Amino acid sequence: MIIRPASADDLADINAVHEACGRRAWDPAVLDHSDDRLVVVAVVDGKIVAAAKTHHQSTPEGGAPQGYYLGGLAVHPSHRREGIGLALTRVRVEWVWARADTVHYFTDEDNIASLQMHAAFGFEEIARLPTILGAQANREHLVLFRATRPGDRRARATDRT
Repeated sequence: MIIRPASADDLADINAVHEACGRRAWDPAVLDHSDDRLVVVAVVDGKIVAAAKTHHQSTPEGGAPQGYYLGGLAVHPSHRREGIGLALTRVRVEWVWARADTVHYFTDEDNIASLQMHAAFGFEEIARLPTILGAQANREHLVLFRATRPGDRRARATDRT
């Protein structure tokens, strides 16, 4: 597996993954280069099998704080449970931690796979909301999480003793 930054030429393949996952296609603007956004793809045997994005939310909105957010992650159904989502998440979390002390993400409250995968990065629940940054919950709530750079967690624990 190769993880690399996405390019505009990858949009059709990324959207084919989204279609296979029953998700909405990404707008080409998602792939515009920006210092506040990272879009990565996972390539297996020369074919894009997953894509994920990260962005900076410059202002608080409806209960969601400003800061960096892990955005959409889609892994083709034929490549799930191979560690691809975890690898894409690791790359995005490390990218954020090179820029900020905190990273956020949100998911539906019943998305067990996402909840379990993100737990490995120390994400802690901070809110339950029906919408977050324009995304609607599939049922009642989306759950908003925050993780802090590991060195920062140790510093806070030391400060409390």
